[in-house]
Amino acid sequence: MNEITTILNNFLVETKASAALILNGKGKLITSLNLDYSDSIAAMSAGILSMSEKFLIDLEKGSLKQLYLKSSDGVVVGNKISGSNFVIAFSREGSNLGILMHSTDELSVELSKNSLLK
Repeated sequence: MNEITTILNNFLVETKASAALILNGKGKLITSLNLDYSDSIAAMSAGILSMSEKFLIDLEKGSLKQLYLKSSDGVVVGNKISGSNFVIAFSREGSNLGILMHSTDELSVELSKNSLLK
């Protein structure tokens, strides 16, 4: 396991999130854990993130830092790492949302220190 995957795995254990991935701004998968079709999910996520970023800029509300999606089966939290890299966490439990959002923000800070994600 490389350093990034180890950090991501520790995050999953600590938060009880079910899966996570890291992608760049062009939708290219950097790494993922516990996801099928990671490349497709990364590409779709990039579209959502790009449109959300443009939405905020058009409304003059700053730049996108964190994105939260809720479904009938759980939650998805995306957090900007640095530049155009994002980490996205998936959880079946919505009850730990505050902890998940805070932990995902802390994870992005930790990952931003890695030279591959700067």
